Formats: sequence, structure tokens, C-alpha cells
Amino acid sequence: MGDEYLPYEKGARYAGAEKLVHEEWKYLKQKRKDFDENNIRGVALSGGGIRSASFCLGVVQALAHRDKLASFDYLSTVSGGGYLGGALSWLWSGRWKDQGTDLHLGTDKDNFPLGTEARNFSHPDQQRNRFQASLLRHFRQHGKYLTPGNGITAWSFVSIILRSVVMGFVSLIVLAGFIFSFLYAVGFLHVEGESSKFFINLTLLFSGLYLAVHFLYILFLSRQKKKGDAASGYLGRRRFEIWLPRFLLLAIGSAIILGIHYAQVKLSGYVVELGGFSALAGAVIGAVGTHSSWGRWLSFIPKSLQMIAAAGLMLFGLLVLADHAAVLMISKDAAGSKAASLLIFGLLALTVLLIAKYIPINNISIHRYYRDRLMETFMPDVEKVAAGEDAHEAIRANQTGVHEIELDEDNPVPYHLINTNIILVESEIAKFRGRGGDNFILSPLFSGSNATGWRTTEKFCDGGITLPSAVAISGAAANPDAGVAGQGLTTNTLISIIMSIFNLRLGYWASNPDPQIQPMQGKVPSYLNPGFWEIVARKKMNEKAPFVQLSDGGHFENLALYELFRRKARLIIACDAAADPDYQFADLANAIEKARVDFGVTVKLDREQLEKMVPETSPQQQEMDYPLAETAWLVAEIDYHDEEVKTGTLIYIKTTLPKGISADIHGYKRAHPDFPDQTTVDQFFDEVQFEAYRELGWQIASGMLDDKDVQKVL
Repeated sequence: MGDEYLPYEKGARYAGAEKLVHEEWKYLKQKRKDFDENNIRGVALSGGGIRSASFCLGVVQALAHRDKLASFDYLSTVSGGGYLGGALSWLWSGRWKDQGTDLHLGTDKDNFPLGTEARNFSHPDQQRNRFQASLLRHFRQHGKYLTPGNGITAWSFVSIILRSVVMGFVSLIVLAGFIFSFLYAVGFLHVEGESSKFFINLTLLFSGLYLAVHFLYILFLSRQKKKGDAASGYLGRRRFEIWLPRFLLLAIGSAIILGIHYAQVKLSGYVVELGGFSALAGAVIGAVGTHSSWGRWLSFIPKSLQMIAAAGLMLFGLLVLADHAAVLMISKDAAGSKAASLLIFGLLALTVLLIAKYIPINNISIHRYYRDRLMETFMPDVEKVAAGEDAHEAIRANQTGVHEIELDEDNPVPYHLINTNIILVESEIAKFRGRGGDNFILSPLFSGSNATGWRTTEKFCDGGITLPSAVAISGAAANPDAGVAGQGLTTNTLISIIMSIFNLRLGYWASNPDPQIQPMQGKVPSYLNPGFWEIVARKKMNEKAPFVQLSDGGHFENLALYELFRRKARLIIACDAAADPDYQFADLANAIEKARVDFGVTVKLDREQLEKMVPETSPQQQEMDYPLAETAWLVAEIDYHDEEVKTGTLIYIKTTLPKGISADIHGYKRAHPDFPDQTTVDQFFDEVQFEAYRELGWQIASGMLDDKDVQKVL
């Protein structure tokens, strides 16, 4: 391989990734005998949690059954699609084998690891038959992957969340309590119940400065009479508009501290109740606002405002409690010494900071629990499963790095691109800042993005990104400063701060791939840095920070199409299993928009094609108690506007109920009206639910493969 780091190249044919793409293709030419860089084929598996994993499994089984999967060069996955993609990469890698195991797993109907004759597994090789059946059974029976049993229960999940909450609560109370103790010690605040004249004066001072600067600026404008002053006037306005908000923010900050202290003083007998009530009210409003049936009681308030108000109430309550803790410390001291209180809080704060410096933030967040449960379900110790044992642990996958997933030239499996999002809400580049991030790949050869460049995965984070970690990062749906396609409530600053305080994140802190920003390479992201700094110094959430935060790839693009469009794939089969009960096709629209803007790629797709996928009641369906779709797939032309690869074909598959689906699927639909778009919040599939989605994927993909338009391009 060439360089360990490949920088973004402005204006390159592959949108800044010229060297990256050529390195991949050099590798693929060595590992895939029929690889043709002008005829690239890719399968894209969308986000959607366990629903996507089960539906996409049926689709991929159908491709393998028709011996079509081996012709695909790339497997691009995001979020829930990565659960299945990670499982396949793990099984194809052979790293689960003992030395005496010679079982060969591949992409054709005889050796596909999860079987293709899903109904009877009638292959004459009984060993392979049992092996495939055991693996598929393991997947079916572990759809409740977050609470798999055998000691890991719902209480385990709750305990991990409580650990994060308690750690965040204690840290905030101690550190904020130290600040309040300092303010009491220097006389800026008063325990005796007096109003704080200092902060009253401070608020008035900054408010006065804010108004005074306005007045001076008006005088400055009135003295500008010559045309030659236009340039200096413009630059003066810019400087004014940059500096003016700082006085306003200082005034607001002083007023907030004054308000917290005023509440604590005036209601000193009830301060614990006040603070606790505020924090609890924030949590209740947040919970009610996200529950569709309860939320109707607050429907007159926009949901976004409900959640922002909830976060504000919670933060206010916690700071009132911190102020009260400082007062209690002072009053309990025999001499009533403010200095003694400050010393005690200072020692506590120092202890918290020292502990935070050495606690790995990725290991104590919910990410690690989520990652381990995904690994145990989708990357189990295979030989135990094949032997009929209930495999509770996944020792081997836990130690397998992404860079160790190598292709075998005698086994034509696709090269896996795991798509994540790098959070760039404070980027200096408008495109990244507006989107909130950039597509960040984790693959066997390279890891990185346009924003950071790409580093060899073996060197990125010192080779510490394992396959289970990569899959979990790609599916880190709940994370501060990130939301689907860069939108959503969790992108709000106040809500993100609350989530950061309590370390409520599924995402992952990693070293910046750029070797010029490497003082943190080899160092472990800690609860202090970047943990606390994410709350205090938010300017570090950009591509120049030593540590970068990676989250769900769906926070950038949820169909895993982006990198396949970049590589100008001639044929793409995209499996869209995201929840879309209203058939808005938002993820498809987002992928097409980003391809057009970033790569100059256009997808020729009209409204009539999409409408055929939307269930509607026709005269022939009057006897049905729910509508059916005309089809569940479409074929569209991709125009690359490229001299060498002018056009390509997109085959888009959607979770919908088309005509011709078998009776058992209809039976499940009648019992579960939300099927096949049950909420992604449901990550606790039982065997029947898992099988309903898998079988739907199988039947849709089988029908798609019989389509004459599809057969022309396959």
C-alpha cells in the first residue's frame, strides 16, 4: 500500500478522494479476478435498526440464491444495515475458525453463511446445512439484542444508563458547586439572603455596554459622508456585528446566574424540591413529548419547543441544586467559613477532574454496552452456535480489527464500506457546518472523510477500531449534536449539552485521521478531554480538533449510497428499510441531493415510479382491509456526466407491501397494522417479527430478480 495518509484533493475526479479510490481499486484488482473499475457493482443496505437488518437479510439471501451476489464489488452499509453487513464480513473473514475447521463460506447459494433455501435448507451437504440453519436460528432468536437474557436483561440496560446519568449528575454538582462556592467566598453572592448586588450591577453593566456600543455605532455611521469611506464602513459593520453579541451574552449569563441564585435564596426552605422538581419536570416533558399518544396533551406547543424547554428546565434545576449544595457546605461548617467550603469543593472538583482525566469516555458511555450486544448477536463465536450451543459471548470478534477483514482471491466477496458521520457543527467550512457533519468511512484499507482526509485503518486510532465497534458507531442513532441527515431535536445546542453532561451517547470519540493533528494519536479519549470540553469549548467540534466524534452514518446519509455514487458504480442495488410510514422517501431524496451537489451525479427518477410503491386501494383490492402497492422496487438511470463512466443503474427496493405477497405476511400485517414500518424505537424483535421482515425482503427481492428490466442490467 502507498501512503499512510491520503489528503482531500480539491477538484479530483472522485470528489477529493482520487488516491483513496485508486488504492481500493488496486487492492480489488488483486483480490477479485474479474474486477473492472469501469463496471463497478455495489449493494447498499440502509439504516433502520433491527428492522433493516432482518429485511436486508432476506434481500441478500435472494441475491445469493440466484448466484448474483458474487458479482458485486462493494457492500456499503449504514446503521441497521451494518448489523447484517458486519455479520457477513465477520462470517466471510474466517477469523472465527479453529485450525481444524475447513468450512468455506461465500456468496453463492450453496455456501452463503445464512442459507438461501430459507424454508428447508435442503442442501445435500448436511454439515453445511446444519451450520447455516444454526446461524440463521441464532439471528432469529436474538432480535432482542439489547436484552438477550442469560444475565443481560433490561435491568442491565437501565443500570448502564443510570451509571452515565449519576456520573454526569455528580460531576456537574461538584464542579458547579465549586464555582458557586468561589462566588460566595469572594462576596459576589451572599448566603444570608441578600440579593447579589454584584450580578445585578454586572447585568446592568453589560446591558449598558450593549446599548452604548449601539449608540457609538450610530454616531460612527452619521460621520461617514465620503464615498471613499464605503470599504472601511463595511469592515467596521462586520467587526461590530461580530463583537456586539458578546456583550449581550455576558449580560444574559449574568442574569441567569442571578436568577438561579434568586430562586435558591427566596425559596431556601424548598430549594431541593425546586431543583429536583425542575429537573424532573424537564425529564417528564421530554418523555411525554416523544410519546405519540401522551404528547397530544402538549400538542399546542411545537414538539421542538417542548424538548428545548425540557432541557432548559433540567439544567436550571441542576444548577439550583449545585448552588444549594454550596450553601449547605458553608452552613455546616462550624465557623461558617466560606473559605473552608471553597477548599472542600475545590478538593472534590480536583478529584472529579483527575478521575475524569483517566476514565476512557468510550468505555463508560452507552456505546460500549450497545457495541457488545450487537457483537454477541451478529458476530458470535460461530463454532459454538454451529454446535447447537447458546453462545453468550463473542470473544474472537471482540479482538478483530476492521483492518483485519481481508478479501480472499479465491472467494469473491464484496469489499465492505461502513458509513458513519463525523460531527462538524462548528466547522469553519460552511458545507460541513450546515450539514452538521461529513460522511466518514471505516473500511479494511482506509478510514476518514473529505473533511479530515483518510488514514490507513491499521494506523487510525492505533488500529483499535474493531469490526463490532465500527458497526456500533455506524448505528449510533442517539447522539449529541447529530440527527437524521443533520436535522432533528438532538442537534439543538441545549439538548446536546444535557446529553453530553450525562454522557448519553451511542457515538464514539476517535483520534483525528489527519497526521498533522496528531498530538492525541496514541492517547485515549477521556471523560475530561474531550468529554468536558464538548460542553464548555464547543468550538472544538470541527475537523481540526485532535479528537473527533463519530455517530450514525444516517446522520449524514441513510441509504449508504454516497460512497457508491462517488465511485461511479455502474449498478447499485439499494435496500431502503428505514421507517417511512407516510412514504415520503426522505432518505432517497437526501441521497440524490447530496450526490448531485457533491459529485455532479443525477438520478433520473420521476414521481410516477415512486407512486407505484405507495400502498393505495384500487377497485381490485376492495376486499382488503388495508391498501397494497403496485410494486416494491424501481429501476432508475444514474447519469455520472463522466466521459469514461457515463451512466449507471439504480435498483431501489423499499419496505412496502406489494401485490403477490404470501398469506403469512398478510397474516402478520393484520395482527400488526404498523408493519412493515414499525417504529425504529422498537429494537426488541421476537422471532416472529424478525422472520416477517426477513421473509418480506426475500419475497420482494425474488420478485425483483424476475423483473425483465432488472435482468437486463444484472
